[in-house]
Amino acid sequence: MSDLMVLLPPSETKTRGGELPPVDLDDLAFADQQRAAREQVTTWLETLCKNHDRARQVLGLTAKQAEAIHANAELTDARTMLALERYTGVLYSALHADDLSATARSWSAAHVYVQSALWGIISVGDSIPEYRLSAGLKKSALDLGAVWHEVGSAVLADSLAAGRGVLDLRSKAYAALAPLPHHEHAVWVEVVTRSADGATRALNHFNKQAKGQLVRALAEHGDKDAPANGDVWSDVRAAAATFGAEFELGAPGSAQLII
Repeated sequence: MSDLMVLLPPSETKTRGGELPPVDLDDLAFADQQRAAREQVTTWLETLCKNHDRARQVLGLTAKQAEAIHANAELTDARTMLALERYTGVLYSALHADDLSATARSWSAAHVYVQSALWGIISVGDSIPEYRLSAGLKKSALDLGAVWHEVGSAVLADSLAAGRGVLDLRSKAYAALAPLPHHEHAVWVEVVTRSADGATRALNHFNKQAKGQLVRALAEHGDKDAPANGDVWSDVRAAAATFGAEFELGAPGSAQLII
């Protein structure tokens, strides 16, 4: 199968707990490029969350979400689980990680990545603790764009230079943290539906569901041979077709998943 790098957004909701050892920043994906930024944001967030009232204000949490402050305050000591299992929500529910085959899980760990506001670009095979930090954090608190912009884009540029195709399924807020470099093998995907007259319109809720379905389909076909013609997007088209969708390239740097 073509060497794809699939980029996902995280989810606000996360599975609690974990049975794996505490996070090791040196064990996360692309540690050489992102370790300093990860340490900066982790230290800032843990320190912020020692002050409960201040943390609620800065992070924009409701009273019902306040338990996340405790998790943030214990980031470096908390037990972890694989990111593939940590994240929940519509996209990850559609991915159905709990019943992926061993082959599909292995493919996912090597090809599927999450753009986190806290960790930067991580593999879904990385072990992380529960946390709460979104890309929508007010810049007056910590400018996450300034933290991740250069290092995240460098990770993507290096991957493209190594011959990987980058399929960007991130939401706009998370794509802005580490902008996708201009490259013929890098596309940001919009999920749309096509009406009878041929016009397309963007989707909301089903946008996330379709992205999850696409990632699952890619993972399930990860042991297939790469196409002989070398088309980096052939696998994506084939995966989309398995659940009745179409994948079409658009203007340079863009593509549509049509459902």
